[in-house]
Amino acid sequence: MMNEFLTLLPFLREHYRRYLLGVACVLAVDFLQMLIPRLLGLFTDALLLSPVHTGQLRFYLYLIVAIAAAMAFSRYLWRLYIMGTAQLLEQYLRNLLFQHLQKLPPAFYLRHRTGELMAHLTNDINAVRNSLGISIVLLVDAVFLTAMAVFFMVTTVGYGLTLLALIPLPLLAVSFKKLGTAIYQRFLGVQESFGTLTETVKENISGIRLVKAFALEDTEKERFSAAAADYMQKNFHLYRAWGLYNPLAFFFALLSFMIVVIVGGRMVMEGRISTGDFVAFNGYVVLLAWPMMAAGWVVNFLQRGRASMERINRLLQEEEAAAEGGRPALDPATVQGDLRLEQLTFRYEGAPGDALRDLSFTIPRGKITVLTGQIGSGKSTLLYLLLRFFTPQKGQIFLGEHPLESFSLSAWRSSIGYLPQDGFIFAGSIAANISFARPNATREEIAEVARLAALDTEIASFPDAYDTPVGERGITLSGGQQQRLSLARALLPRPAFLFLDDPFSAVDLATAEKITANLAGLKDTTIVLVSHRLQTFKQAHKIIVLEKGRLAAEGTHGELLGRKDGAYLRLCRDQLWQEKIGQA
Repeated sequence: MMNEFLTLLPFLREHYRRYLLGVACVLAVDFLQMLIPRLLGLFTDALLLSPVHTGQLRFYLYLIVAIAAAMAFSRYLWRLYIMGTAQLLEQYLRNLLFQHLQKLPPAFYLRHRTGELMAHLTNDINAVRNSLGISIVLLVDAVFLTAMAVFFMVTTVGYGLTLLALIPLPLLAVSFKKLGTAIYQRFLGVQESFGTLTETVKENISGIRLVKAFALEDTEKERFSAAAADYMQKNFHLYRAWGLYNPLAFFFALLSFMIVVIVGGRMVMEGRISTGDFVAFNGYVVLLAWPMMAAGWVVNFLQRGRASMERINRLLQEEEAAAEGGRPALDPATVQGDLRLEQLTFRYEGAPGDALRDLSFTIPRGKITVLTGQIGSGKSTLLYLLLRFFTPQKGQIFLGEHPLESFSLSAWRSSIGYLPQDGFIFAGSIAANISFARPNATREEIAEVARLAALDTEIASFPDAYDTPVGERGITLSGGQQQRLSLARALLPRPAFLFLDDPFSAVDLATAEKITANLAGLKDTTIVLVSHRLQTFKQAHKIIVLEKGRLAAEGTHGELLGRKDGAYLRLCRDQLWQEKIGQA
C-alpha cells in the first residue's frame, strides 16, 4: 500500500535519527499523560479518606504539575525534531523534483502544462510533508495511547469492563479503512484539478496584455470560474469522506463511555470497584477518544500523501534526456569538418506525419547558412535536432566524420549559441539577461555582444544603461529590443556554432542588415539562421530551402535565382512585395 514512499528511502536513511528522537519525545509525552488519570484516581481516594491527609494531596498536586511541565518540554522537542525533519523532507523532495525537471527532454514539456508541474512542486509536496510530519506524531499517539490506556484499564478494573469498553474499536477500524480508500481516489482528482486551475491562472497572467487587447476579461473570468468551480466541487467531494472521521470517532468514543458509565457505575454500587478506580477508568476511556480521532487524521494525511507521492513518482519516472554519453575529451569546437545531414527523418510524438523527411545536405563550417521556406516547412524543427533537443527516428547528423552522439551533451551545447523564436527575457537587468549565458562575463564583453546585436546605442540611451530593469518577460522593452537582447545573450559565449531562429522578425530592414554584417565578421563561427529576409539571403554563403519537411533547393542566392523557378524564387518575390509595401 505504501510503496509510493519508497522514493524517500535515501532521505529517511539519512535523517532517521531525528525521527527516532522525535518519536521518543512523543512517547514520553504519552507516557506522562497516562499517569495523570491514575494520579487523579489516587487523589480522589485520598480526598474521600477520613481524616484527609493534606500532605498526601499536596504531593499528588505537585506531581501532576511536574508531569505537565515535563510534557510541555517534550512536546517542544518532538515539534523540533519531527516537524523540523518534515520541513527538511519538503526541501529534499522539492530539490529532487526540480533537478529532475531540469534533466527532462524538451519533448516532455510538449506533453505537460506548466500549471500541472507547479502543482507537483507546491500542493503535492506539502501533502507528502504532512504525511511524514504531523501524521507520524498522530500515529505514535494513537498506537501508544491506545495500548497504554488498555493496559491501565486492565490493571485498574480487570478484563471484563475493558473488553466491553473496546467493543466499538473494530467497527471504527472498518469504517476508517473504507474512508481511506475513498480519500485516496478523491485527493488524486483534487490535485489534478488544482493543476488545471494553476495553469489557467498562469496563462491568464502571462497573456494579460492580449486578454485586455481583445477585451476578453469577461471570457477569461468565466474560464477561471469554471476551473475554480471544478476544484471546489472536487474538494467538496473529498470533504464528504474526510468529514465523517471525527463524527464517527466521537460517536464510537461516546458509545464506549456510555458502556463504562452503565456497567462501571453498577460495579461501584455493588462495591466491586472503588470510586477512585471508576474515576481513573473513565479517565482512560476519555483518553481513548483522542486516539480514535487521531487515527482518522492519520489515515487522511497518509492517503493524501500517498496520492501526491504517486503523482510525484510518475513525474520522477519520466525518462531523462539522453545521458552524457559520447567521448568527454572530444571538443566540437576543435573538430574540423562541416555539419552533414544524412537521410534525416523526424516526427513529433502523436503527430500525423513527418516534420522532416529524408533530409541530406551539408552546412559549411565557419560560414553563414540560411534556412528558409514557408511556415511549417520544418525549419525550427531542424534547429531542435541540431541542438539535440530531439532524436531523429531515422538518419544522422555528423560533424566532420563524427556523429553528434560522439560528443557529450554538455560539450556539444557548450559550443552552441541559440536564439529561439520566443526568446525568454528574465525579470532582471539588461546586463543580467545578457550574462545569463556566461554569468562571469565582464561589462566590456556584455557591451561588445550588445554592439554586435545592434542594441548598444539604445541601451546607452536608457537612464541606467545596462543596469536598467526590464520587468517580467521584458515588458519594458519593445519586441525588437527583446529579440536583440536574446541575440546578444546567444553571442556572449563566443560559440563555435550559432543557431538563430528568425532573428530579424521584429527588427527593421536597416537593423537586420547591420546585424547580418556583424555576424559575417565572426570568423570561425558556423552560423545557421532561419530567415525570410532577402538581404540576409544575399549575404549567406549557402541557402537551404525546405518545403513540407523536404529539401526543395540548396545553393547560393545567385545559383538559386538562376534556376528561374521553384520555391526559392517564390519566396524572393514575396519578400520583394513585402519590402515595397513597407517602403510605401
